Amino acid sequence: MRVSNILKPFKTVGKFLVEKPLTFHFPPESPVFTERFRGRHIYHPELCIECKLCGIVCPNNAIEFLLEKDKKGLVHFRTQVDYAKCCFCGLCEDICPSKALEMTNFPFLVAMDKKELYYDWKKLSENPSLTLPSIKEKKGLIPWARARSFWIVNFFTGCCFIEAIPWVASSFDMERFGLLAIASPRHSDVLLIGGYVTSKTLKRIIRIYSQMPNPKFVLVLGNCPMTGGTYWDSYNTIKELDKYIPVDLWIAGCPPRVENIGYAIFLAIEAVQHGYTGKKEYINTEHGKYSLLHLIPKISRDYNIIEFGPQHPASGNFNMLLKLEGEYVVEATPNIGYLHRGFEKLMEYRTWYQNIMLVQRVCVLDGASYELAYVGAVEKIAGLEVPKRAKYLRIIQAELSRIQSHLLNLGLLAAATGFDTVTRITWGGRDKVLYLLEYMTRGRIYQIYNIPGGVRYDIPLDFKDKAFEILKYLERRLKDYDDLLFNNQVFIDRTKGVGKLPKEIAIELDVTGPNMRASGVAFDVRKNVSYEAYGDVDFKVQVLHEGDAYARTLCRRREIKESIHIIEQVLDKLPGGPIAEKKMSKGGYFSFMSSIPAGESIHCVESARGELCFHIVSTGESKPYRVKIRGPTFDTILVALPKLLKSVQVADVPVVYWSLDNCPADHDR
Repeated sequence: MRVSNILKPFKTVGKFLVEKPLTFHFPPESPVFTERFRGRHIYHPELCIECKLCGIVCPNNAIEFLLEKDKKGLVHFRTQVDYAKCCFCGLCEDICPSKALEMTNFPFLVAMDKKELYYDWKKLSENPSLTLPSIKEKKGLIPWARARSFWIVNFFTGCCFIEAIPWVASSFDMERFGLLAIASPRHSDVLLIGGYVTSKTLKRIIRIYSQMPNPKFVLVLGNCPMTGGTYWDSYNTIKELDKYIPVDLWIAGCPPRVENIGYAIFLAIEAVQHGYTGKKEYINTEHGKYSLLHLIPKISRDYNIIEFGPQHPASGNFNMLLKLEGEYVVEATPNIGYLHRGFEKLMEYRTWYQNIMLVQRVCVLDGASYELAYVGAVEKIAGLEVPKRAKYLRIIQAELSRIQSHLLNLGLLAAATGFDTVTRITWGGRDKVLYLLEYMTRGRIYQIYNIPGGVRYDIPLDFKDKAFEILKYLERRLKDYDDLLFNNQVFIDRTKGVGKLPKEIAIELDVTGPNMRASGVAFDVRKNVSYEAYGDVDFKVQVLHEGDAYARTLCRRREIKESIHIIEQVLDKLPGGPIAEKKMSKGGYFSFMSSIPAGESIHCVESARGELCFHIVSTGESKPYRVKIRGPTFDTILVALPKLLKSVQVADVPVVYWSLDNCPADHDR
């Protein structure tokens, strides 16, 4: 063991202590918040021509119309929005011919009653404003103490967990508000539910809620638990969570912005400090339908079976049954379906244009890649020639998304090995990448940037300067990651030789991406089957040969540097010209509700987790006939992971798991 490897982490942490902290102020300040973000609408009734196109294009049925007479007796259709359904995709703004419906950057939509999230046309016409509650007054010592120390047990059921992560990171730092993440429901007073709820997750939620002591509070992120949200027509969606347990605070968004969560915390502190002790407790299991049975007994004197996930800090919404002999795994069996939504079937019920809102939700951790794979397949059938500038812009978005995804994974693996400081630092740096993505695309998590034929928006004039500044920051940070993690002897001991995936097995099991390249297979779709404008840029495919958890993690760290290099080249070479082409080669123009020619195509891209393919069949209608997604995590997690876990110590299960960089939503689909 080298002494320098022991001392470097202390030296690096010391540097952080004297530098300006990464923590941002609340209410939000620049550079976290941009004026381009797609937030709450503003309605201009005097401009509205009452075409109702905004309601037609809305994929979530969030826009409704009120028939009303004016003072002259003339009948008008007034636009109204239900923010318990809205996904903030902006398609309504795009299609509005008179700009009567626009999107502001205002994200703060929180209510104790879901009905308050329905905005009639008069309220929608008002300029949004934020009034922070006063938390100076208090009603006794106990309410004051309770309000200043929320112990939170989380169940991140879906996409919305991604915006709770910055509160753990150095970027927002939840502990300064008295918020503590607690593993046990029996010691928690707040249940934070993050996103989409299925029947399988509902059983877990009810059990957690029933174990919490009183008083207890439930905060819900996102629109899916309110109304079904984006998945309102999925058979597997629990559309109204408050039918089963009480909900104290609804936080709207898809997902809610991180600052919106902070605003909700302020409201919760105010309410509890003034004596609020939660809504009346009730539990509805529908006569046992949603009761979770305890069916994991000790199966013999030699073996035990325990669960890993889904309500676990180191699993995400993923569950495995681990058969143990002492401290060693004998057998691992994935128990999937906690995030099943039926994406491929849902796409058949939406138009080619509406699906740009849906596809990136297949994997919230790297949505840009799913946009590219989908629009690439549609463009092949429609005969759409993408302008060169749009191809370059797509690369910038894709590589920024790859960087933030890899930083997220570094933080998860650091947490799995006990390096919480690294988790906070990497996730703090990730917020700077999300700022760039938001400034470029108007979306922070779900950018919804690509359309068949090009992209929706051009970049602002000062985007290049901001991008180069943040890219330089990220490159400097790589050395800190090396000192704190990759050159840290403890991390080396925890990951080297753990979860080894030989090259031959990686090929046989169809493992792709960094997991495959870390086992010595030099394959990258960007290089081997080039798409967009990747053939115009110079980059190296990062290949390692050890095939263990350390190599897989190091491969992603090196890919961050390579992605920075790619973006810098693209920004320097960025051509002028249009950003979208609507004319199809076989005649006609692609638009919001148009059909495309009959045909079939497959398009593959290199996502942050590996090869991602969309196989699409068109019968000449305005909607797909069939869609099949080949995601990068299905074989890696459901086939390779159980094999890698055999004979591994139970403490190393999270290490192997996150070294493979799972996205549960991708393989559950």
